[in-house]
Amino acid sequence: MRFSRTLLAAALMLPLAAAPALRANPPAQPTPDLTPLSYPPVTPDPTFTDAAYAFKWPHITLAECRRLMHKRGTVLVDGRSMSEWEQSHLPGALPLPLGQFDQQYAKYRARLKRAKIIIAYCHGKGCRLSDALCQRLVDKGYHNVAVYWGGFPEWSAAHLPLYDKDHQRVKD
Repeated sequence: MRFSRTLLAAALMLPLAAAPALRANPPAQPTPDLTPLSYPPVTPDPTFTDAAYAFKWPHITLAECRRLMHKRGTVLVDGRSMSEWEQSHLPGALPLPLGQFDQQYAKYRARLKRAKIIIAYCHGKGCRLSDALCQRLVDKGYHNVAVYWGGFPEWSAAHLPLYDKDHQRVKD
C-alpha cells in the first residue's frame, strides 16, 4: 500500500517538476495558435498535416463540409476564378476569386458578416487558393473560417449537386 501511495505522489508531482524544464527548453515545434471558431463547432481533418497551414484554420473533410452546410449561418466561398464559378459551383457558394476579391467582398460583405462559419474551397488538395482566401478574410477581421480542402474536384467526383451562375443544377 505504501509503495502505491509513493508512486501516485510521484506521478502527481511529475508535471510540476517538469514545468521549469519545459519553460527553459520549449518544445522544438511551437504550440499551435488555433484561430477560434464560432458556432457551429468544426471537426478538423486529422489527415491534413501541412504545417504551414494546419494551425491557421481548420481544414475539413467532405463529410464535415456537408454536415456544416446544413447548419444555419454557414456560408461557402469559392476561391476559383469567376468563370469557373459561373460554370459550376457548390450549392449556395459565393464567388470570391482572389483576383477580384475586393470587388466581390464588397458585394457580399453583409452576408459574410452574418455568417457563423465561412468555408472556403478551390481546386482541391494541393491548391492554396482557399488558404489565401481565408487569409484575406482573417485580415478583414474574420475568425470563423475553415477550408474544405478536397474542394471542387472531390465534391464533383462524389456526384454531389453543382449549380451554375443562374442557380440551375448542372448535370454530371
